[in-house]
Amino acid sequence: MGSSETVVIGLNWVGDNILALPTYRALHHRFKHEGGIAVAAPENVSTLLASSGICRKVIPWSGRTRDRIASLKRGRFRRAVILPNSFRAAMIAYAAGINERWGYSTDCRSLLLTHVVPRIADRGHQLEDYARLLAAMNAPRVVDEIPSIKLPVAVRERARRKLRARGLRLDRPLFGIHAGGLYGRAKHWGDQRYAEVAERLRADGFGVVLLTSPGEREQAEAIAASLDGAPIIGESGDVMEIAAAISHCSIIITNDSGPLHLAAALAVPSVSIFGPTDPDRTVIPGASRVVRAETPCQPCYARECPLGHHRCMNEISVHDVYTAAIGLFNEIDGKVISVAPALESR
Repeated sequence: MGSSETVVIGLNWVGDNILALPTYRALHHRFKHEGGIAVAAPENVSTLLASSGICRKVIPWSGRTRDRIASLKRGRFRRAVILPNSFRAAMIAYAAGINERWGYSTDCRSLLLTHVVPRIADRGHQLEDYARLLAAMNAPRVVDEIPSIKLPVAVRERARRKLRARGLRLDRPLFGIHAGGLYGRAKHWGDQRYAEVAERLRADGFGVVLLTSPGEREQAEAIAASLDGAPIIGESGDVMEIAAAISHCSIIITNDSGPLHLAAALAVPSVSIFGPTDPDRTVIPGASRVVRAETPCQPCYARECPLGHHRCMNEISVHDVYTAAIGLFNEIDGKVISVAPALESR
């Protein structure tokens, strides 16, 4: 079998790539007699896509447009399937000289595509985002397939050693807490609230690890300092490292961000805190316990609260999240850990 003739222009965010795994799989199956597919994706998610085993090759690329064009030119691809809806993504495939270019007719880019697929306005779950594009290419995905990843044993073992080296005992339940989210502050519940949840969990005898990324490191360090020290994992920027750390957790608690989708793909239960975004759009049914304060302005998808009050997050209390976490743990573990009445104010 020769090299892939088809390159898929992948997505930029970790969570989006996780939710696109069934789409990648459907395209690889569709073109398996032509060498399957290569996927071009940002460097920080390329290792994760490579470990999925779905595609023949992963092309890690930087954010620079000319570097992306050069990467595609080197591949000598005949066909490009463009998943991002941006003008730039289509322009890169066009500039790379790829003769056959498939994508949605978004962002005024139809002239850059050879095969234009209209996108329906009414968006359901994100898993269905590419259903129409796949249908046009005669590459339907398995309808009930949910994203899943398996980590290499060596990667999990490396994370286990790192967790133990940072003082965590893995013979007791471990909660992972991710307070960040690079999308914007509107998705953040609040550092102090996360610290209070962590303190209550540690008082119950649980281990707690803070999950982070290079852009969120200062935030994680501030939370750790308020807890008189707490182990942090993920500051290296290696998505495989944070995925492996999540795989050792009993439960993770997170905003609507990449670790939520990593946990779902690893079959790790989660408590997710949603404010400006819609959980019905991204949460796989049954994969997470969603905590939400209903407000009339949801969902706005803004990076900063446009009304200035951030009620959709501020009205979720520490007790709400702690209770959801302990309730989920009790369901999974079969033990009953009592929850004290809420003392703190919202």
